[in-house]
Amino acid sequence: MPENHTPEPFALGRRSKKNLQQVHPDLVAVVERGLALSAVDFAVTEGVREIKRQRWLVKTGDSATLNSRHLLRVPANNPELGEVSHAVDLAAWVDGTVSYDWPYYYQIAAAIKQAAAEFNVAIRWGGGWALLDTYDTPEAARQAYIERKKRQGEKVYSDGPHFELCWKAYPCL
Repeated sequence: MPENHTPEPFALGRRSKKNLQQVHPDLVAVVERGLALSAVDFAVTEGVREIKRQRWLVKTGDSATLNSRHLLRVPANNPELGEVSHAVDLAAWVDGTVSYDWPYYYQIAAAIKQAAAEFNVAIRWGGGWALLDTYDTPEAARQAYIERKKRQGEKVYSDGPHFELCWKAYPCL
């Protein structure tokens, strides 16, 4: 599995920076720090999402809710920010292309977990649909989620690329 063996940390590209526009600054800080810590390069594929796209994603089964944290909302704790997204999707960038292999997302989630802890920001990861600090490892978070859904007889919807600010810590108006 390719890892960052260069002396310089990975850097966000032009498109990733564009995709972070109108994303809550606390989440941007975590993503930027997470990339510096990560053993796997990643790109920000989506920050802000339009409601029309969200409806389409729900219709096609690629999202489970219309109440997405990607949609622009005013943060209740910081209304002067105006409307911002509270979620990002991060894609592992391996050998010049996007990879959706889970081992990369475990490494990215571990780096985001460390960055979130450094900034004291509560982040929920779509791979396990739990706060990153709830479990020792991202693998444990995903496994617990899968087991819980199976016990409940519900569909498993693990979304490894998805990271969002916790609703409780970051409510919206």
